[in-house]
Amino acid sequence: MVAHLPSFVHRLLDGDEAIYGSIAVLMNRGGALYGAGGVDNKPPGVFWIYSVIFRFFGDYQMTAIHAAGFIAMAATCVVVFLIARDLAGARAGLLAAFFYGVVTAAGNPRLLAANTEIFMMLPLSASVLLMLRRSWFWTGALLVAAGAFRQSAAVNVLLAALALFWLEPQERLWRAAQLLGGGLIAGLIVGAGLIALSGSLAGFWRWTIATLVGYASASWTPAFVWQRAKDSAVPFVVDMAVLWIAAIALATRWRTLSPQVRLMVGWLAVAMAGSLAGGHLSWHYFIQAMGPLAILAGLAFDRFRLTRTATAAAVAGMVIPAAAWWVFDMTADPLTYDFSPPGPQHVAVSAYIAAHTSASDRVFVWGDWPALYVESDRAMASRFPGFLRGFDRGSNLAPNNWDTSPDVWPLLEADLGSNPPALIVDTSAAGWSDFSMYPMRNYPALWGIVSFGYHQVATIDGVVIYARNG
Repeated sequence: MVAHLPSFVHRLLDGDEAIYGSIAVLMNRGGALYGAGGVDNKPPGVFWIYSVIFRFFGDYQMTAIHAAGFIAMAATCVVVFLIARDLAGARAGLLAAFFYGVVTAAGNPRLLAANTEIFMMLPLSASVLLMLRRSWFWTGALLVAAGAFRQSAAVNVLLAALALFWLEPQERLWRAAQLLGGGLIAGLIVGAGLIALSGSLAGFWRWTIATLVGYASASWTPAFVWQRAKDSAVPFVVDMAVLWIAAIALATRWRTLSPQVRLMVGWLAVAMAGSLAGGHLSWHYFIQAMGPLAILAGLAFDRFRLTRTATAAAVAGMVIPAAAWWVFDMTADPLTYDFSPPGPQHVAVSAYIAAHTSASDRVFVWGDWPALYVESDRAMASRFPGFLRGFDRGSNLAPNNWDTSPDVWPLLEADLGSNPPALIVDTSAAGWSDFSMYPMRNYPALWGIVSFGYHQVATIDGVVIYARNG
């Protein structure tokens, strides 16, 4: 709980939270998800959670969202405890649960955010627990529930197939496979029904499935991968070296491991594959691997007997990076990592928006800064919370991203025509998030609306703000 306190100090912990929140507000105003209610390339689970919480606590009530994220993390700790306890006893379970709680907070603020991965890990870990207990129908159903938060949960289907062969006797294998398949099919049917009720099935396919290949291929450019790896993958491995050393030391005893413990090694392998699959390599992607890593480390420290010196070194190796990140996360601005005055300029821009619009007005932000919607408590005028998301904006690559494809611009025009924004905020003019290479005038569908219907009223830290004529 102490490790996760920084998540309750800041209103937003990263831009993804702003995307989910701004879309949830449109959904609660009657828009269909993957339609007029907001478009993103994530599955619907996280939007449903944000939408329900906002209905109970009010629009953009991010403290309630962070509490939900903390509860999901704590519940996953319980599941991790149960898995490790079933494998080696209560001591191993307590160690594994403790490791998961700490490692999910020992990183930059994005790691602490109420993101897709932290919600995904609860049903994903529960599916592994039921896998070990050979409850195959509910294993399949929970795998689908995990996939409702992030597509990469699908890699655990491979783990389930491996579990069938390792845990079931030959005479029961076919029956177990039928139950697993039945759970998967039942979960998919229920999921499709919920999407049809809250959004658009066609839009779901268009934005979350059809975009995957292009999104991953753009992210796998070598320079982009190395940049992300330096900021996320390398610190994740180095800062949590104690857990990695323990887990690898256990895995090297492969011949002495039971099939159930070997399955945990397999879980870590497929989880790392899922974390790396998109090529984007943000730190919070590795939450998918933190569950099995914590379990293997808990089993290792329960099994191996260390000297006092080695124990002290292991404790220091956990505490020092966790404490350093705790101080950073408490004091730095989560969106800019800025410490010093005059403070982050996005606060000034959001304050201007709030002061010059009413609660019923809509706003349009050009760039990749949906945080301005949340901080100003204003709804989006468009279904798109940002543009060139997940794209290497500092490169010379053509900006042919999934959210700038040809079918985006007619939808954007229709949205701005149906909900004319009171203000249009141009963050590209200030180069926020490396957006200076993509000025509005380069996009005729947008620039036509701005040049004929709006006039410039303010410039804040280089951000140009336009108001509607008349």
